[in-house]
Amino acid sequence: LWGYLGREIMNSRIGSNNKKYLGFLSCTKYNGESKLIETYEDMIKVTEGHIALGGGGLALFGSACLHTWPENVEEAVRRFEDNTRVDKQKFMDDSCYRGTYGTCFTTTLGSVLHELCHTFDLGHTQDGIMDRGFDNVHKFFIVTNSNVSGDEESVALKSKCLAVNSLVNSNSIIRNPNRVQNSRPRKKSEDDTHFTRSCSVILSYHKFFNDYANRSNGYILKFDRATNFVKSTLGIRVIEIRKGMNEMKTVLMILILYLLRIMRVILSKNFMKGNKFYGVN
Repeated sequence: LWGYLGREIMNSRIGSNNKKYLGFLSCTKYNGESKLIETYEDMIKVTEGHIALGGGGLALFGSACLHTWPENVEEAVRRFEDNTRVDKQKFMDDSCYRGTYGTCFTTTLGSVLHELCHTFDLGHTQDGIMDRGFDNVHKFFIVTNSNVSGDEESVALKSKCLAVNSLVNSNSIIRNPNRVQNSRPRKKSEDDTHFTRSCSVILSYHKFFNDYANRSNGYILKFDRATNFVKSTLGIRVIEIRKGMNEMKTVLMILILYLLRIMRVILSKNFMKGNKFYGVN
């Protein structure tokens, strides 16, 4: 579904490799009437056309929870603080088991951000927005000491959210954004609505947010399989080795730091992966 719609967009008049696309699937349908909905799996089984997937140039999300979203910016705070319980017989409750309109809004809004960030080459992390921090994205917008968004309950139920697997059935194609690898438990007092240092650096120097025209000519960047060395004449700022169910098998992503001070000084680092030695020149 994601691939089909992605191809449709790229083959249309709006298609461009210089753009990122965020879409909401209008045909999502929730069929919870007369059903016992206790788990995320139960909810997905009765939902048609739900998707949460981001990568490449497209982030795509289902629309069954948009009824909890504000219609304008002025409504945002009220929506975050809405403690109305979701009637699971009538409406989809994608709130990480917290069960209110406000938590459904904050989880789905955060999920959209999470998936959109995948289109900018961010991978999953042990904390922050690219982990489960998107569940509490309301903290970025409102300041409150009350439990309007179920912080304590969220901490207690985080393990449930992390246990949800990617699901595919005859009616839906889903990659659950709640499935994040290597997550670590977090204290209630910790702020989880941040990007990790690695993610921040990637975004800071990403080609979509900078003008690198004619600045990349003449550099060398390559991986020598014979010696396990990554070589760059401009230096290397970030190296991530990614492996997981929802990542490409193994991705070695290298981001070049286009700063004059790095261009003048070649960085030298070494690192280990498993029982293999990798050098960085």
